[in-house]
Amino acid sequence: MKFTNLTAKEFGAFADKMPNSHFTQMVGNYELKIAESTETHLVGVKNNENEVIAACLLTAVPVMKFFKYFYTNRGPVIDFENKELVHYFFNELSKYVKKHKGLHLRVDPYLAYQYRNHDGEILENAGNDWIFDKMKQLGYKHQGFLTGFDPILQIRFHSVLDLAGKTAKDVLNGMDGLRKRNTKKVQKNGVKVRFLEEDELPIFRSFMEDTSESKEFDDREDSFYYNRLRYYKNRVLVPLAYMDFDEYIEELKSEREILSKDINKALKDIEKRPENKKAYNKRDNLQQQLVANQQKIDEAKSLQSEHGNELPISAAYFIINPYEVVYYAGGTSNEFRHFAGSYAIQWQMINYALDHNIDRYNFYGISGDFTEDAEDAGVVKFKKGFNADVVEYVGDFVKPINKPMYKIYTTLKKVKDIKK
Repeated sequence: MKFTNLTAKEFGAFADKMPNSHFTQMVGNYELKIAESTETHLVGVKNNENEVIAACLLTAVPVMKFFKYFYTNRGPVIDFENKELVHYFFNELSKYVKKHKGLHLRVDPYLAYQYRNHDGEILENAGNDWIFDKMKQLGYKHQGFLTGFDPILQIRFHSVLDLAGKTAKDVLNGMDGLRKRNTKKVQKNGVKVRFLEEDELPIFRSFMEDTSESKEFDDREDSFYYNRLRYYKNRVLVPLAYMDFDEYIEELKSEREILSKDINKALKDIEKRPENKKAYNKRDNLQQQLVANQQKIDEAKSLQSEHGNELPISAAYFIINPYEVVYYAGGTSNEFRHFAGSYAIQWQMINYALDHNIDRYNFYGISGDFTEDAEDAGVVKFKKGFNADVVEYVGDFVKPINKPMYKIYTTLKKVKDIKK
C-alpha cells in the first residue's frame, strides 16, 4: 500500500463506487473548493496493483500565520471493515498534514455509531465502537457525543429511510396515517412537481425565507445554494411543487358530480325507508362534503384569477450521489400550506430514488434531542411519519499535529472566547 495524492478523476471514480460516501466527498465539491480559492487536497491509498482503495478530500485554512487547520468533511471514503487499512490511512494522513504545515487535523467520518427510532430509543449498535479506541491509539481525541445544531460541526444525527428491496407501494404503506393521507391527497389535487433551473433558484430562496422566518432558524446564504448547483451539476435537483388549477378544478368538478349522485341516491333511500337513520346521516355527511367541495372550487378559481393557472407552493434542495438522495433543505409558502406541496416533493424524490436504484433516502439532520421541547420537534415528527429511522454518527476527532503550538493556539482561543 502507498499513501498518495489522487487526481480528480481517480478520486471521483472511487468515491462514486463506494456505498458509504457523503456528497461532500465528490469531485463537484473539490471543484467548488478550488473555485472558492480554498486550499484543497485529494489524497488516498493505492494497493500494489495501483488501484485506489481509500480516498479523501481535505481542506486547509491558515491559522496563527504560519500554520494550517486541516479538515476532511465526512471523510475518508474507505472500507471501515478493513481495520488494517483504516489504521494505515489515518496514520499516513497525519504525516501528510504535518508535511504541509498542519497545526491540527479534524475528521468526522461518515460512520454510524448507533441506530435509533424517532423517539430516541436505541434499536441497534452499528458495530463500530472499535473506532474510538483506534483513533485514540493514533493520537486523535474524540470531541464527545454532541447533540444540537452547530454552525461549524456536522450534525451527528440523520433521519434515513431505507429503500432497499422496497416498492413505492411498500413505502406508502409504511407511512403513518397523516403522511399517507397527504401523500395520496397531492396525487389527486392538482399538485405538480417540476425541477427548477439555475435562473429560477430565487423561487426556492423565497420559500426558504418564508420558512426560516416562521420557524426562526438561520438559513444559508444564497451563494451556498447557487455554488453547489453550479459545481455539483446533475448531483443537485431543486424540485418545485405548484398548483395546476385547470386540472385541480376539473378534478373537483368530477368529485362534485359523484357527490351529487350519491346525495340523490341517499334521498331516494330516505323516501323508500323514512325510518332509516343511517340514510339521513349519509345524506348530511355528503352534503357537508359538497359544501366543502364548492369552497375548494371557489378558492381555486379565486387563486387562479389572482395568480394565473400555475401557483408555486413549495420547493426543496436535494443533493444526490450513487449512494443516497439527500433532502438538504426545503421551504413552503405559509399561505398555501394546506395544499401539502412538501408531500408532493417528498413523494417525487422518493420515487426518483427508487427509479435510480438508490437505497438510501436521507431526510438529513435532526438535533438528537427527542423530547417534545426540542427545537426541531416538529421536523422530527414529520420525518418519523415516513417510517424513517435515525442514524447516529461517531462524531468528530481532532489530532494535534504540532503539539506545542496547538497548546498555545487552544489557550489563546479560550482567552478570546472568554472576552466575548
